[in-house]
Amino acid sequence: MSSNALAGAAVADITPPVGARMGGYGKRTSGSVGIMDPLFVRALVLSDGRSSVALAVCDLLGVGSEVVSVSRRLIEETLGLPADAVLVGATHTHAGPSGFRSAEDPEYTNVVARQVAGAVAMAHRSLEPVTLKLGAVEVATVSQNRRDPGGPVQSTAQVLLCDRSQPAPPVATLVSYACHATVLEHDNLEYSPDFPGAMARSVESLLGGTAIYLQGACGDVNPVWSRHDRAEVERVGGVLAGAVGRLAQEMRPLDTGQWCINLSWSEDIEVPCPGQLIAPLSLAAARTELELPRRPRRSRREVEGDLREMEATLETTTDVRQRRELSARINELATSRLFPPVPTDRQTQRLEVQALRLSDQCAVVSLPGEFFAETGAELVDRCGLPALLVAGYANGSVGYVPPARAFPEGGYEVGMTQFGPEAEAAIVDAAISTVRSLYR
Repeated sequence: MSSNALAGAAVADITPPVGARMGGYGKRTSGSVGIMDPLFVRALVLSDGRSSVALAVCDLLGVGSEVVSVSRRLIEETLGLPADAVLVGATHTHAGPSGFRSAEDPEYTNVVARQVAGAVAMAHRSLEPVTLKLGAVEVATVSQNRRDPGGPVQSTAQVLLCDRSQPAPPVATLVSYACHATVLEHDNLEYSPDFPGAMARSVESLLGGTAIYLQGACGDVNPVWSRHDRAEVERVGGVLAGAVGRLAQEMRPLDTGQWCINLSWSEDIEVPCPGQLIAPLSLAAARTELELPRRPRRSRREVEGDLREMEATLETTTDVRQRRELSARINELATSRLFPPVPTDRQTQRLEVQALRLSDQCAVVSLPGEFFAETGAELVDRCGLPALLVAGYANGSVGYVPPARAFPEGGYEVGMTQFGPEAEAAIVDAAISTVRSLYR
């Protein structure tokens, strides 16, 4: 099958100066003291000869709206790519700087935006013919739902291989998976992309080319670890990379076919490959903006009163189920007391969802914050496509957006969210509509 696909990939360093405040954990008491591994933006540009789309993923906790808007403006000025066609996301590492919004560090966020635009420009300049191959591989041992051990996770990694003709290495390997990048804990004060960076390095060593980790809906999914150090980062990333590398190698003959000699029959028997070809490439892009009401916040005094009552009840009960229910509510209240009542001039929050059509069978959809694994699964189920890649932490950073059913349960994520129970459904509906608009 002939392919009309062109692809280019590039990497740019976005490691901030040592000493900057780090994000992801409130317990840290100082800024960074070193660099365990550099932080990068990894960019992929796809073209069908008429249209192009770009994905750029940063080793950051998130990407603020200013990083997204400035990088898109620079990309449009340089390459002519419209904002609809540019997705800027984050791996959600908790070992990066806290200043990913311009209000916190305007100088650094301007550097990141320029590096994003530069990486996309380099990727665009390196466009070359490829065959796109998509597959999924089980990864069952490195993640768990952090609210309920039996709760949903993304149990397979999706792999989009931008392949050259063998024996040349692929141009890029895009890995879509959902798991918090939190192998390293709050006591780590060195910059690191955590396991997504280790995965990328390992895949690049196995296959060549550029590897890109596209973080999914992992708001309630954490990594499974045995320690909080660099060796464990490499191990967890290596488990994912091993599964990805195997699948990618198995998919490489998809366009040429593979055979085995049958000596009894004197025949060459064709052996099927896993995965599917994404051809022809047929690119399109769309964005939808929403303005959602912010969740009303009670006063700190009211919250602390409820918190004291629940903590007192917790001390007197021995029932395991009741203790867990109380603990979840206590975690919600302890978190929510950090947020003051919403100012009258900030009653709503603007956000966007984006869809990138790759072919009749495959698309990418973005979510601008931390969504639960079940939300990602719902998007995949409802979109009506054989393959949908979900990009969380993309095109903005609005924090947690739990599904409505999580609010009565409480917990950290419910305490953190700035939205009410209705927000998740509204965003999912908008995302599905945006994807479907590209297939009419």
